[in-house]
Amino acid sequence: MKLMEFFGKPVDIEKEMSKERGDNDIGNDLFWFIIDHDKLHKDHFHDIAKKIHRQHKSKSVNKEEIVKDFLPMVKKGCMEFYTHHKLPGRPGNHFDKELIKDLCERLFDHYKDDIIHGKYKIGQ
Repeated sequence: MKLMEFFGKPVDIEKEMSKERGDNDIGNDLFWFIIDHDKLHKDHFHDIAKKIHRQHKSKSVNKEEIVKDFLPMVKKGCMEFYTHHKLPGRPGNHFDKELIKDLCERLFDHYKDDIIHGKYKIGQ
């Protein structure tokens, strides 16, 4: 798609946007992929949500401990993302330790308040 600037040459919007997209983009895509993945939630999330709920009731939510609990969910999500999008090369080339750690923290931040405010029905 081309956009004509006022009295100027045409600008290719997709080309300009693709320059701005970078490594952070795969993190955002992966974050939303994990959130929308039902099987990952069935396998991993429910236990983590129960733990957050229990710790909140005891008034001591340990963020570092719970962030580590998201690690298996994120690693499995990375592999699912890798195979689903048929990414080239090895998975380690796309998902470094910093990205995985960041995703675990983002998932904790994303879900913590909803769990504490009772937006999920968590069995005791």
